[in-house]
Amino acid sequence: MSMKYYKASQSIRNTNPTKAYYDDFVAISNQTFDNAPNVKYNEIEYEVHYGTRDFKPIPMVRVEPVVNYNTGVQVGDDFQVFIFTPDFPEPYYGMKFKWGKNYYLVINVDKGSGLSTSAEVRRCNNTLRFFDENGNKIYEPCILDQVLRFTNNNDTMTIVTGKAEQYIWCQRNSRTVKLKPNDRFLFGVPEQRIGFRLYAGGFGNSLNTITGDDNSPTLTQFYVEEYEINYQEDDIENGFANAERFNYSIDISENNTYLNVGTSMNLNAVVYNGKNIVDKKVIWESTDENIATISNNQITGISPGEVGIIVKMVDNESVRGEIVINILDSQAGDNYDILISPDIDYVLEKEEITINASLYKNGIIQGNSLNIVDVSEGVPKDNYSIVIDGNSFTIKNKFKYLKNKVKVQCSYDDENIVKVFEFTLRGLY
Repeated sequence: MSMKYYKASQSIRNTNPTKAYYDDFVAISNQTFDNAPNVKYNEIEYEVHYGTRDFKPIPMVRVEPVVNYNTGVQVGDDFQVFIFTPDFPEPYYGMKFKWGKNYYLVINVDKGSGLSTSAEVRRCNNTLRFFDENGNKIYEPCILDQVLRFTNNNDTMTIVTGKAEQYIWCQRNSRTVKLKPNDRFLFGVPEQRIGFRLYAGGFGNSLNTITGDDNSPTLTQFYVEEYEINYQEDDIENGFANAERFNYSIDISENNTYLNVGTSMNLNAVVYNGKNIVDKKVIWESTDENIATISNNQITGISPGEVGIIVKMVDNESVRGEIVINILDSQAGDNYDILISPDIDYVLEKEEITINASLYKNGIIQGNSLNIVDVSEGVPKDNYSIVIDGNSFTIKNKFKYLKNKVKVQCSYDDENIVKVFEFTLRGLY
């Protein structure tokens, strides 16, 4: 039978026997793909560069079920065999594929039985959710596996007692190599989360696919055990353990919100992890450079108007803050504002916080004294206390109260400047 992929009547297709054999095989393989019912066209994507999540559609790939060689019974749909055309890149352990809404990992490769290559893959049935050192949320497709171990007792029924040993399989990449013993993870639906902890000796990530390359593509196996959920620190709704440890925020409250055209001032930002100040780099942006420009952390007024100033943490741009600065005509009168630091609007139960209030004139902090008064209404006095000392005040949350907020009025009588700041008496967590 002649092949449509080359001229069968040609007496000598290639003077090199190996090349001729390869061309014949490719022609037969291509025709096999054309005639097979289980070929997927541009449905399955593969990760072009290992661990980078840059997926690209595969023009043609055959999908075959996996059969248990001992029983001859077809294994479940979580296991598949992908058969590739000869021109497809060589698959490897840990290679990742995307098919519809699911991800698959290569768990076995067959590249020695013929010129075509196939790979046994397994569907990722869950997702590892964790944080990196900068608080970025990491979502890593994984295989959550369970092995039941039973007592070996011949005098009773076969199944007496069982202990679930949980294994997690995932791609060994730049994200997962940072996981450490005793790290915790959450799985399951939000209403029924289950906590797991990584055993101290539960790593199985030392099997290299390239002998001398410890960073070569491969699979990592984690041995985990069911563990408690920490409702005070875990993000139960989104499935992240230890979320409170990576609660980064940026305080930009000490920046004046008024600036004259043609003048400049430095912008200040403080990065917190929880209540602790941490040393993290930030970047500044102006939403309209026709009104104000920013160079490093210095803003310059260009023309009158309102402009948004955004600050982001360099290593985690989801941590951000924003203020609106009014750029005023330099011929206009003086502009005053009252700002507080830290710029916070709540106090946790059984804790206290000290707030400093400052008067700003044309973007420059002043040393004038302010009048500070507690103007709260509807908040029981037994639930909080406030101590005023000069331009600062300390609020103590004795018992949480969410119905109304504590209100503190700061004023500068000489210029009739009045601002009221509100604080919620939140619970402990």
